[in-house]
Amino acid sequence: MEHSLDPMKSVLVGQVRKAEASHCMDTSTNLLRGRHFRGQKTTVYLGDVAQATLSHLLHPETPCFTDPPGYNEQRWTLETQSGGLKVQIESKPYWGWGLVTSGYLNVITLEGSLEDRSRLVLDVVSSLGQSPWEMSHHRSAGRFLNRRGGLSVKGNESEWKALLSNAKATLSERIQELVERRDEATLQQEGNEGAEGWLKAVEEDIHMAKQALAEDNAPGVERALARIEASLIHLDAASQETMIVKAPGDRFAVDGFGTEGAGSMNPPEDAVASLLLSDEEVPFVDLATKATEEE
Repeated sequence: MEHSLDPMKSVLVGQVRKAEASHCMDTSTNLLRGRHFRGQKTTVYLGDVAQATLSHLLHPETPCFTDPPGYNEQRWTLETQSGGLKVQIESKPYWGWGLVTSGYLNVITLEGSLEDRSRLVLDVVSSLGQSPWEMSHHRSAGRFLNRRGGLSVKGNESEWKALLSNAKATLSERIQELVERRDEATLQQEGNEGAEGWLKAVEEDIHMAKQALAEDNAPGVERALARIEASLIHLDAASQETMIVKAPGDRFAVDGFGTEGAGSMNPPEDAVASLLLSDEEVPFVDLATKATEEE
């Protein structure tokens, strides 16, 4: 059965596997700081899932702790905003009284567009060495999730995977759009030997984009797509240049706007001379002679 996604909100639970004292909290503001912060501070153990989530936000505000760490430095709640995406991360013990790192879970609440949530999840999963929905203590995790509003380990896994699938589908659509543009460019440049190198580069980057997508490497897909876009723009510009047709040299405009040569504003000199030296007679009336006869 296909897992349905909420249009604006996702709740994900991830297994923490590594945690160290790499950060602290500014006790005067409750803001997250690096461990070398010199003000009044308290140590924070973020863990790999939380660090991966925060590091892949595009333009995040400084995370603020709504539930600061106390004696237990790995138990806390923080919030941040990244553009239209609101992120809340809770670090909670669920097994062994929280005496070891594997006994902690991160509950990640994402509020924002489905596209932003999906892309963040793809980046987070790609950067972690192991799937975050795989629990170290499966039975205890089930009890913990059940207390969190009737969630389940299977349902949590489905939520992660549905967001991943949505992100990959979006990237796949972007690749397909550029493939279609590649096909159009190939037809337009048929017989143009100068375009072969660019078309080959596009083909290679399309292959690299598909391979990166298969490896859940979203940044790699983005880089390949950017190169494809640049190559296609170059080919399009080259195609426009070859479509410029210069007017024949013996054509000119009688109203003073020439058509020979780029930017010419006057008819060619030889054409003007041909008019002046034409054998055709120009009829005229000799007014002086007529006036004499009348007198």
